[in-house]
Amino acid sequence: MPDILDWKDIEADFTDGLLLGNGASIALHKGFGYASLYSEAVNRGFITPQVAKIFRQFGVNDFEEVLRKLWHTKLVLNALDLPFVRVQEAYTEVRAALIATVRASHITPRDAEPHLPHIYEFMKRFQTVVSLNYDLIVYWAAQLGNDQLGVTWFKDAFQTGQFSEDWQQFRRPYRAAEGATLYFYPHGNLALKRTQNGEGKVDRGNGPLLETILRQWESEICVPLFVCEGTTHHKKDSIRSSSYLQRVFSEVLPDIQESLVIYGWSMSEQDQHIVDKLGQRPPRRVAISVRNGNQPFAVTAERILETIGVEEVVFFDSASEGCWNNPRPPRPRLFW
Repeated sequence: MPDILDWKDIEADFTDGLLLGNGASIALHKGFGYASLYSEAVNRGFITPQVAKIFRQFGVNDFEEVLRKLWHTKLVLNALDLPFVRVQEAYTEVRAALIATVRASHITPRDAEPHLPHIYEFMKRFQTVVSLNYDLIVYWAAQLGNDQLGVTWFKDAFQTGQFSEDWQQFRRPYRAAEGATLYFYPHGNLALKRTQNGEGKVDRGNGPLLETILRQWESEICVPLFVCEGTTHHKKDSIRSSSYLQRVFSEVLPDIQESLVIYGWSMSEQDQHIVDKLGQRPPRRVAISVRNGNQPFAVTAERILETIGVEEVVFFDSASEGCWNNPRPPRPRLFW
C-alpha cells in the first residue's frame, strides 16, 4: 500500500503546478459536497416540472449549456424578427433556477475569509494553478494575495477583461514581485462570462463579486461560462464551444512542467479528458492529497497516473499543516 506522507516532507520538490478538484472547495464549505449543481437545484426545490422538461429536451443537466443554447436561439430569432417569447420564458425559468441554486449553495465571502490567507500562501509557491471548480474561492484568494503582498503576484492572464493571446508573458514577475503564479479554469468559473461580443471576465465593480455576477445574469448582460455537469465527452464538447476553455485545455494543461500537486481531485471517469490531456506531456513527479488515509483511492490514482507516463507518484495527507487551507503552526519565539 502507498505511504501517506506529511506535506512538509515533500513540499520542496513540488513548485510547478497545482490542480484543484471539488475536494478543495468542500474543505472550506460542506455545501459544495453535492453530486451536481443540477441535483442540488432539484433537492432545494428550484427545478420546477417546466424547467425539468427543458433540460430533458436538451438531453443534458448542464445549466451553462442549456442557457447558452437558449440565449443563442433568442438572439437568432430576434435578428430574424421572429417571435421568441417562449424561448425567452424558458431562458428566464432556467436562469432563475441557476441563480437561486448558486446563491443558496455558494460559500459567503465572510465564511471564506479566514481560509483565504492560508490558500494564497499555498498557491503562491506554484507557477501554475489550475482549478476545475466553478466557485470563487481561488479568485478571492488570488485577489487577497495581491492586496496583502502589495504586488501583482497572482495573474489570470486577462487584460481589459479579455484573455491574452500571449498568456505566457504573464509568467514574468511584475515590477517589485519576486515571482508570479498564473491561475486558470479549464471548466470555466463564475467569474467568467459570455456576451454577444465574446468571452471575458466579470468586472469586480464596487459590491460583492458574487452578487454582481448574479445581477448581470438577471439583467441578461451575459451568460455564465462554466461547465458543471456531464460525461467527459460532454465536457469536451462544452470546452470546444469556448475559446478560453479550449486554450486553457490545449495550451495550459500540457505546460505544467516537471512536478504537479493534485488536491481534492478524485480523477473520476467524468474527468478523463483532463487525465488524457495531462498525459500528452506528463509531469515527471505528482503528489496527490489523500483524505482520511483512503488507500483504495491512492492505489487507483497511482495506476491512472502511471498509465499516462508519470514516473513518480507520492501521496500526502490532505489535512497536513501548510497545504491548501490548513494553517502552518506558528513559528516558535526566540528568547535571548
